[in-house]
Amino acid sequence: MKLIAIVLGTLAALVVTACGSKTTPSAPSSASGPPASTSPQSPAVASLDCATPANPAQQLVCNDPQLVNLDHRLQAAYQQALARPGTDQGALTAAQNSWTTVRDGCAGNADVRTCVLEAYETRLVQLAIADPATVAPPVVTYRCPADSGPLTAQFYNQFDPQTAVLDWKGKQEILFIQPSGSGARYGRQGSEYWEHQGEVKLDFNGTKFVCSTH
Repeated sequence: MKLIAIVLGTLAALVVTACGSKTTPSAPSSASGPPASTSPQSPAVASLDCATPANPAQQLVCNDPQLVNLDHRLQAAYQQALARPGTDQGALTAAQNSWTTVRDGCAGNADVRTCVLEAYETRLVQLAIADPATVAPPVVTYRCPADSGPLTAQFYNQFDPQTAVLDWKGKQEILFIQPSGSGARYGRQGSEYWEHQGEVKLDFNGTKFVCSTH
């Protein structure tokens, strides 16, 4: 009987030991460092894929060295603007995507290449004048007929091409230098500014009027 009691006591001790050895998984050691943080990524912008151009406007860009160069310049300018401290990345990306829609819409334009070229030049100007490092030229105010104004302009001669940024009735009009026998002439598809001896003839998509710099 004494032997049986000893055996039973030994078995009981083994059971208690086995139960006590059961543990829950321990938390990861702090030595491994905190979990990798995921920094917020910049919003996505629809990029130009020359392997599968989506429309004639994109196809034109991919086959035109000048337009390819402008696309590269624009991507660089956009990335610089995106990295600028204090930039509203969401708003900037939305504007860039809206511009992409405008460029692609040139596929339905009678002169696709001019439309695409001016779309790139316009977006580059928009990004440049939004850059605090860009020196803003003086604002020129014009005297216009009461039903045609107000009108102001800034001439960015440091841009390539030279650019006139007009504010007409609160709407921005970006025009580019054009050949001229006399005076200063700026334009784009549908719009024109022609100044000669203080008189300025304007045509904004069929709305024509004359202003003066005096």
